[in-house]
Amino acid sequence: MTGRQQDDGVAVQSSRFQHISRDITGIKLEPIVALSTSRTVGAEVLSVLSPNLQNERFFHNQSAVQSFMLLEAQLCTLKNTLMCKNLFINLPITVLTMGKTFHQLMQLKSSQLNIEIVEPASFFSLSVGLRECVTQRLQQLSMQGHRIWLDDVDETVIKPFLSCRLPLYGIKIDKVAFWRLRATPALSRLVTLCSQLAGHVLIEGIENDQDRAYALQAGAGLGQGYHWPCWYWSED
Repeated sequence: MTGRQQDDGVAVQSSRFQHISRDITGIKLEPIVALSTSRTVGAEVLSVLSPNLQNERFFHNQSAVQSFMLLEAQLCTLKNTLMCKNLFINLPITVLTMGKTFHQLMQLKSSQLNIEIVEPASFFSLSVGLRECVTQRLQQLSMQGHRIWLDDVDETVIKPFLSCRLPLYGIKIDKVAFWRLRATPALSRLVTLCSQLAGHVLIEGIENDQDRAYALQAGAGLGQGYHWPCWYWSED
């Protein structure tokens, strides 16, 4: 397989992705960085879409089966790439509510993953029974060694989770929330709330040294953003 490198990722000419959607043109890896040392400790796997497509809308409309197929294709594509250690992957709750896709997820032959639950507020739109089911399935994934994260959290999203008992390893604070709160004491309060739920807090949207300083001062341990260049990958 050959790849054509782009400014925002790597175009992947592969049937693995084309059979899922022709709008997915590649992969990029965003570094996850320890704020105190600036050491890269992992990478988030992100899809590169065709121009003029909105990421949030596109992935919101993906079915659970499509979401799992995309994850499987990404991991298969990256499996022999040495830099891809400690991967962060995105997963909608629908993959956990469907028995078939959850079983396939449990059977994945991959190293331990950081599983980011996207649109986490959707957890509370589930019935009580489904919430209990999802909680049990997250516990099963955690017992397998996978690390569970809530993605795109802000002050509103975090509060309902304080009364839940999810097996959370980490919380990712949404970049828009960070930009809004970064120069205020409210950012530290948000990080403190997140720390009540999980041992690791990551702030997205770090774009310069001042942003890194704000995030570090607020008590976050990890950061992600354009301050650190993406990793580009292609397979020859």
